[in-house]
Amino acid sequence: MAYLQFHGKQYSVPAEGLTVGCYDGAALRLPGDDASARAVVTLAADGSAVIRRDAADAVILVNGVRLGIEPSPILHGDKVEMAGDEMRYGDAKQGGSTQFVSSAQVAEMARAKGTAPAKPTLARGGRLVSLTDGREYAVPDDGITIGREVGNDIVIPSNEVSRKHAEIVPMPGGYLLTDHSTNGLFVNGGRVEQTQVLGRGDVLKLGPEEFRFYADAAKAVPAPPPSVPVTPRPATPVSPVSPVAPIPAPTPVAADLPDLQIEVESAFSSSASAPPPAAPLPVAAPVAPATPAAPVAAPVAPVAPVAPVAPVAPVAPVAPAAPAAPVTPPAAAKVAPAGRAPLATLEIINEGPLKGTKFEIHSALTNVGRGSFNDVVLADESVSDSHAKIQKRDAGWFIVDQDSTNGTYVGGRRVQGEQRVEGAPDVRFGGIKMTFRPVASAADEGGGTRAIAAVNVEQLRKPAAPKPAAVPAETKKKGCAAMIAFMIALTAAGASLLAVLLTTGR
Repeated sequence: MAYLQFHGKQYSVPAEGLTVGCYDGAALRLPGDDASARAVVTLAADGSAVIRRDAADAVILVNGVRLGIEPSPILHGDKVEMAGDEMRYGDAKQGGSTQFVSSAQVAEMARAKGTAPAKPTLARGGRLVSLTDGREYAVPDDGITIGREVGNDIVIPSNEVSRKHAEIVPMPGGYLLTDHSTNGLFVNGGRVEQTQVLGRGDVLKLGPEEFRFYADAAKAVPAPPPSVPVTPRPATPVSPVSPVAPIPAPTPVAADLPDLQIEVESAFSSSASAPPPAAPLPVAAPVAPATPAAPVAAPVAPVAPVAPVAPVAPVAPVAPAAPAAPVTPPAAAKVAPAGRAPLATLEIINEGPLKGTKFEIHSALTNVGRGSFNDVVLADESVSDSHAKIQKRDAGWFIVDQDSTNGTYVGGRRVQGEQRVEGAPDVRFGGIKMTFRPVASAADEGGGTRAIAAVNVEQLRKPAAPKPAAVPAETKKKGCAAMIAFMIALTAAGASLLAVLLTTGR
């Protein structure tokens, strides 16, 4: 049995459909008086549910994505928002008891444990992106719950999933994942032991579903340099000092001292002002007279005159430096043509530092990807180098997936090959969610043809006649005054002539 749950009460969906809205007569009456808030939930032949708008201007959100003109299928656990109220769609067939997974399967999954990327995050911007249908679920400040029960924030309709399978809450060091399940929870292939801090890009597996976790990345703290152990050097053994032989006493030389005294006395006796010499000391033997010093071998030659220094040549003026060449911008920076209006715009709506970043599309073919050669560069690890193409054709705008790893989504649905874009839907490239808005042109609005009046070409070719020179205003005033005076004089003359004629006739 399919139903809509609102404020803890279940409203079953009959065969003819369940009407929902803020108007009297609706099977599920919502509070408020917004007459445009109207929707109908119907069941298809295979038992699946479909929701559609019952008013042209109705605003209906399914898991945060605005419902378009076409009906949209809803699954067990989907969140429907309308007129500020939130409802949950459920299917009683998918809410049974938990099916236990065999121990062999658990052991096999535990052996397939992968290496978790060491990418810490901050406690903001957390979100889960489904790798099955591309839906995104933001992690609020009070956390998010995952399970089979309709009351969870993310509902997975599988018997392998517990009623409340897991919970993610923000903490000072990032986001903490807690396992409450029977069959276990796996991150990057390894089973979670009760709790685990999530890293950016981790893949969570809960039963048959997989989600990729994203959050604002934390700045990496550089690791301290490893300390080098100092190897002590072995002590060098000191060889014993050999005993020093005693130094023999110097032998006194008696003849050297008298010679020294005689030389000093000779030096003093050569001076005229020196005092009279003292009594000579007794010597042992006569001393030979000192040999006179040899004369200088040759006189010093006169110094040659220095040649005059040649005058220094004047320094040539330094040529002015050539102007620096203008710096060419990098090829990755796409500069929009000046004065050219964009054909469409892409704006990032993900929570985080990139939210609000806008890209303008100026050509009929635009490449989107992580590589710098693309027209729209999305520097995110979930985006492939060549992710998708956006094309403008006669039939409208189309988005073509380039066999990307994490897929391209339009309105919450994965693009298989290519898909036409209608209105302004949400577009997702990997984990980057954006809004695509085409710019309406006169041709798109179907404007009529403007008729131009017929023109005589031969008449336009004839040279225009010269215009008479303008008469000054003072000249015009003088001419008018003269004309008035002349008319008054003429009238007076006529009156006088008439009076003379009448007098003569009498």
